[in-house]
Amino acid sequence: MTPDLDTRDAAVAAILGRLSPLAMLPDVAVRVLALAGDPNVTMARMAEVISLAPELAGRVLRIVNSAFYGFPGEIRSIERATILMGLESVKNVTIAASLTRAFQGRPLSASFTPRDLWTHSLAVAAASRLVALEVNRGLAEEAFLAGLMHDIGVTAALQSDRQKMTAVVARMDAFPTADILRVEEQIFGATHQDLGAALLHGWTLPATFCLAAASHHSPFALPLESRTLPMIVYVGDRLAAALEPPYVLDDASTEIRDEALEHLRLTRVQVEAILPVLPGAVSELSAVLT
Repeated sequence: MTPDLDTRDAAVAAILGRLSPLAMLPDVAVRVLALAGDPNVTMARMAEVISLAPELAGRVLRIVNSAFYGFPGEIRSIERATILMGLESVKNVTIAASLTRAFQGRPLSASFTPRDLWTHSLAVAAASRLVALEVNRGLAEEAFLAGLMHDIGVTAALQSDRQKMTAVVARMDAFPTADILRVEEQIFGATHQDLGAALLHGWTLPATFCLAAASHHSPFALPLESRTLPMIVYVGDRLAAALEPPYVLDDASTEIRDEALEHLRLTRVQVEAILPVLPGAVSELSAVLT
């Protein structure tokens, strides 16, 4: 039986109540989020805050200088990166670089480790960015971060109750075609979509990121004006499902509904052209974000 809304909300509150809302972000990323919400922030100030964490700053520069972004010449400073990319993009990359520690830990089974979730998240991030480049280039960095965080609720569930998360993995191992959302509802009383949306809301990220986390398995019931980013992540998730090895905690189907393509004004030909370049993009991301 699907839990009612009050029961689901109570389950989400209980699970996240066992975590600090910002537990998975380092202090500097929390400060970057706060700065990003300040309309008077300067590029120099943003660069100064990021540079206070040398390891994080180095990771941000590796991402910016990677083939994934393709900037001509080497960018040697965070301030230069903010000038070339803009504050919003640098904020997104900083959060992405900060998330690596959230996907660490011991294996739950032979088929699942937190690193598997990180690899899947990188694949969806890369695919979502590639989709956005076809649909609306201005959404590319937003799509990248939304794809990277789409399954952050799985990490919240794992950190909250490892025993229950192990039970979810065992159920999916035993029944690979099971609906992951239904399994999570039965065991946790809520899904990773519910947890992810609530967690990102706690991080004060824009509503579009929360919607992408909340609806990436099926964004079709969202209001038309709110569908674009969740639709992009939905397509990115289905593209990532085509990669090997398969990710155990996801819908194994690679089917992309016509409704999504129509909303995004994306053709099957464009989608098929992304598949051959996706493994290389994921490898490039793995090299700089691991």
